[in-house]
Amino acid sequence: MFVSFLSTICASLLVVCVTVMCTFAVTLIFKTSTTTNFAEGSLAALGCYVTATCLNKYNIPVYIGVFPGIAVGVVLGLLIDVAIFRRGRNVNAVGKQIITMGIVSIIFGAIPLIFGTPESIPFEPFYNTKKAGTSANFLIPFMGGKIVLTKHGLICVIITVIVIGVLFLLLKHSKWGLGVRCAASNEYTAELMGINTHVITAMSWAIAAGLGVLGAVMYAGGGVMISTSFMVTPMVNAFLAGILGGFSTFYGPVIGAIIIPIAANAVGFLANFPGMSSISRWNMVIVYAAMLVVILIKPSGLFGKKIVKKV
Repeated sequence: MFVSFLSTICASLLVVCVTVMCTFAVTLIFKTSTTTNFAEGSLAALGCYVTATCLNKYNIPVYIGVFPGIAVGVVLGLLIDVAIFRRGRNVNAVGKQIITMGIVSIIFGAIPLIFGTPESIPFEPFYNTKKAGTSANFLIPFMGGKIVLTKHGLICVIITVIVIGVLFLLLKHSKWGLGVRCAASNEYTAELMGINTHVITAMSWAIAAGLGVLGAVMYAGGGVMISTSFMVTPMVNAFLAGILGGFSTFYGPVIGAIIIPIAANAVGFLANFPGMSSISRWNMVIVYAAMLVVILIKPSGLFGKKIVKKV
């Protein structure tokens, strides 16, 4: 039973990686532009459609085709900041959220115009078993049983650890990271200190959009059929992860992004016990209810810091 539980946890690794990517992107936008970016999921879907076109129309391998998709996301992220958010810089938080919701509508309408009627499209995983002629899974012997780990999921874990690790190092030790932390603390004070906050926010939007596209490609490679709205659930979980971990830090939302998918799969595992076969239908409801209790107890999040303003 313990081996089956470990296999269940391993099955959530892909969703963990996707949620971590999306959560870091949402957190980066929130810290630099003081808004929750509802357009992140639609940007990620558009970039994934570009990658799908490279795969299905031009037979480009996914590990190469992912870069045009990321490039489209980066360019659109820059355009959104420069052309829209920079002009609406003094708009309140609710107004900025409404702007991002408008961008969602535009992108959802643009995808059918660019790629035709949006149909569900099969996607190639990072490890293509048809070309390699091998199994899609690793079977790891453990305690007399075998833990199942998908090769695509393992590759996604490696990519996520490298990408997020590099970004945390940049936040800690680079001029861009210092600028992000200063702008997150107080944008106007950062400008008085000589920091070009326009460059900081533009780079943050570009990086966030690229992360979203990479997360979408990972998600699609795991067997999810891509459509205009296929990134809605990961993005909802990304926002919730930010709330659970606490938006006042960068590492808190990432830890929240790890907790939510693992907790959902752990609850679903209870369906293996007698009399609990239907609990898998309620796994996310139970997880969200538990999150609500945590937030009621600690409104700033598990790792959030209470902000005290001096009058």
